[in-house]
Amino acid sequence: MSMSNFGLLHIEEMCFIFRGSELLLRNIPDIELPSEEVVRKCLKENFGRDWFTEKTMGYSAVHLESDAPTPAECRWVRLRILFHENNPLAPLAGRALGLLNWRKSARFCSFCGGALVDDKYETARRCSACDRVLYPRLSPAVMILVQKGDTILLIRHSDRNTDTYTCIAGYIEHGESLEECAVREVREETSLEIANIHYLGSQYWPYPDQLMTVFRADWAGGEIFLQDGDLEEAAWFHRDRLPEIPKPGTIAYRLIRGFL
Repeated sequence: MSMSNFGLLHIEEMCFIFRGSELLLRNIPDIELPSEEVVRKCLKENFGRDWFTEKTMGYSAVHLESDAPTPAECRWVRLRILFHENNPLAPLAGRALGLLNWRKSARFCSFCGGALVDDKYETARRCSACDRVLYPRLSPAVMILVQKGDTILLIRHSDRNTDTYTCIAGYIEHGESLEECAVREVREETSLEIANIHYLGSQYWPYPDQLMTVFRADWAGGEIFLQDGDLEEAAWFHRDRLPEIPKPGTIAYRLIRGFL
């Protein structure tokens, strides 16, 4: 999609201010973005490390330094809260954070090493030396809900979110389809085989740049055997007796609860 004035900061009515992955909101019960005055003060005090505007989409985004103080009458919240509450700002805020994360790593051309500058017309960066155009990175991944009779397969990781059970997921590799990735991930993680794979939906997830595609599949054989990896546990659960699962607003929650 073509964007006018990408990268040039014209403070729009909606301005997302981030510190790390936390979003700045007004210190009131409702989810409300801070005023333009707060944005300008943060920039005046040199707390901004990066910023841009997508004028045709009507928003600006600012990334503050990690030690930036909390402005008066404001609070920091995890962006995940907006997703959990299905807030209408969540998709655009996720886009803003994803692009800020990309810009942090897209500073120099991977072909010639020249400095990258913002493209005037597209959501992209252009090399000031060789004129190559680099577009934001997006990492496609799959998540698979495996069913066996009245039960579903859930796993628990050993190094992150260790108290939460979720579905098997993984990134797509070169040369494979979404369905082939689903088969490989289930086999690699649990030694199980699956069949009757059906696509159900997708969700952008800005941690840092995932496009999660979700599938349902039937168990086709094998017993659970955990490979050497990052899984602590894998087990079959009845839908009426589920353990702790991801929070509402995530596509994993909708998938496990059957809302897809």
